[in-house]
Amino acid sequence: MVLLPSVAWAAPPSLPEGDPAPSGDPAPAADPAPAADAPAPAADAGFEASADAGFEASADGSGSAPEADPEAEALFGSEFDSEFDSDAELPGGDEEGDDASMEADGDDPGMVDGRREPLMPTTRAGIGLFHTSLPDVGGKYTFRFRLHTNFFRKDEFMYRVGDVTDQHSRVQGGVTMGFTPAKWGELFFSVNSAANRNARDQADRQDAEAIFALGDIDFGFKGAWRFDNGIGVGGQAGLGLLSGSDRLLTSNVNFFVDGLFAVDLRYLTASQFPFRFTTNIGWMLDNSLRIGNYAEIDDPASREVTRFSLGANQSRVRMRYAVDFPFRLGKEKKFGLDPILEWAWDVTTTEEPAFARNQSAPSPLPRTAQWLTVGLRANVISGLHLDAAADIGLVSPNFEFGPRQAPWQILLGLGWSFDPTPVVKEVEVPVEAPPPVAPEPVLEGRILGVVLDPAGSPVPGAIVSFPGLVSGGIVTDASGNFTSYRFPEGTVAFSITMNDQVVHEGSADVVSGEDTQVQIQLDSGPAPASGVIRGTFSDSTGKGVLVTMQVTGQGVDEPFNSMPDGQIALELQAGEYTGTASAEGYKTKTFQFTVQENGDTSFSQVLELDAPPETPLVSLNGKNLRVKKRITYDNKNQVASSSYEALDQLATFLKYHPEVKVIEVGTHTDDKGAAKSRTDTRAESVKSYLVGKGVAGSRIKTRSHGASKPVAINMTSAGRAKNNRTTFRVVDLAN
Repeated sequence: MVLLPSVAWAAPPSLPEGDPAPSGDPAPAADPAPAADAPAPAADAGFEASADAGFEASADGSGSAPEADPEAEALFGSEFDSEFDSDAELPGGDEEGDDASMEADGDDPGMVDGRREPLMPTTRAGIGLFHTSLPDVGGKYTFRFRLHTNFFRKDEFMYRVGDVTDQHSRVQGGVTMGFTPAKWGELFFSVNSAANRNARDQADRQDAEAIFALGDIDFGFKGAWRFDNGIGVGGQAGLGLLSGSDRLLTSNVNFFVDGLFAVDLRYLTASQFPFRFTTNIGWMLDNSLRIGNYAEIDDPASREVTRFSLGANQSRVRMRYAVDFPFRLGKEKKFGLDPILEWAWDVTTTEEPAFARNQSAPSPLPRTAQWLTVGLRANVISGLHLDAAADIGLVSPNFEFGPRQAPWQILLGLGWSFDPTPVVKEVEVPVEAPPPVAPEPVLEGRILGVVLDPAGSPVPGAIVSFPGLVSGGIVTDASGNFTSYRFPEGTVAFSITMNDQVVHEGSADVVSGEDTQVQIQLDSGPAPASGVIRGTFSDSTGKGVLVTMQVTGQGVDEPFNSMPDGQIALELQAGEYTGTASAEGYKTKTFQFTVQENGDTSFSQVLELDAPPETPLVSLNGKNLRVKKRITYDNKNQVASSSYEALDQLATFLKYHPEVKVIEVGTHTDDKGAAKSRTDTRAESVKSYLVGKGVAGSRIKTRSHGASKPVAINMTSAGRAKNNRTTFRVVDLAN
């Protein structure tokens, strides 16, 4: 029996059980408008406080609204009127209005319609993305609820004995809740269960085919703060109550603590660019191995399947790194899209020697589990969220440092965020007519120009722009000519754009009432547009084939090698190409393909096996490779010409049978003279001959036996002739 290796590069790992994994939206930053906790403006600023109606401003100057001063006009416009309930708490802050992001004007990226933007919990902890917690706690008194599930299925996951393998499938689900009692703190709670099924034809298995992990509970507290510049810091700590597979009672307890940090560019850039970087670093004391009696399981496969199915793991350092792009959409920014990319890295701090498997291939990072998460979260309406993601395994630890990771899993979630705080009500007020606009200056001069390429030929279709003067551009005609708008007298800057690239910048002096002639010769043209072509080469059974593809077209004429699985990806200039694929043992195939400008195009090609020539002197039965003619040597122990025909047929046979990966050439002789040296030379002579006929040297091993394995008595010439022999054996044969 063989447990599959604990490292899974081709079949990546999955998310470890019991790992709190954070998810969510950004923390709000300070609005450019005055902070809510700043002192209220004096009465001469144009409004007064009223216990009944909140703030009021009178447009006609009557009542309590004296004449507005310039500072109030700069902040609120010449006249301002806003009402809200004075007894209600301001959104995102306390009763005194201490959150600088409470303005309802939409300038703060952390506000949506007067409230903090709705956020979602992670799969096992507080506000965050899928597995990464954000240093944010959401709006005060906000309640969050999320249902989620994930699943995967894999053949040959943990067990292989000969041709017998296992098939493992897992479905997990849970509910996560969070509540923000204070502007800097969040309470979170989650319940998670899992169902595993491992089907394999193993008579002595000691584990159940279906194992359920029931009702694990995580709860804890997060404290966090986001500064006005978009930098957030925080920390979280929690406990995990572990249940076994046969009862809903706590069998043991985990403890975890994490430090949180984030930078949100929406608060650092004038354009509120939707980009956020988040990292978590923490540690988990994991006691999940204590909920099962693994010492009673003698069978290694049964023990490892049980550990994985119960979500048992070991204490570890946990690191999360994430970037996401929280877009707000719609006229009032009530809708949101958040593409998410996360990288998780766990490093085990304990070792369980009982789980070690010496026959398994070691992991490149023995204590490490890593996976990548790619997903999308959508705030479809108000606080209702939908999300979907895929975990892609990167590294599994050695068995003594943790369970094998699933190569992939799909995550789906549905959540709702409820904010009970009131919305600031905006009241329209009359606005004084704007002052008359000054007449535009008289435009008097023009630029008449021609655009030429580096060789002096006209360039049609180039766009001539005048930055800072007009928003549009002028396209050159078939002769490369253009005529500008009329401009005031003076120096006018212009730029030339081709294929969305600025290829020239210059200026011209405009004179009133005249046309200024300009000749613009480009130093270089724009870089040619390119695209990506992706191809797959396979045989008639769908198995990938390693090929060399000669690409011809658009000035290209060179070969490119595919990956061993037949995959190839090239970036080429846009246009038509011819590809010629050749592979050992297959017919050469020529085909056409087109590279789209800035596109990504795919193709697949099936190669036909090249019919092998007849090789009557060579036969293969299983691993028994037989050459039906005796191999002889000259007096220098080199292959004699009488053996060329047999070795030629052997080289041809190997060329058309790639499933024979490695053969062994064995040489024997009688006991006369330097027997070992003689067979050394003969073995290398056979290998050199086959390599010279096109057989890869890596497919041929040699073994010189000297006189150590006689098949007859060396006392007669007939016996010595029998002992002078060359044998062939298949060492590696593909299934």
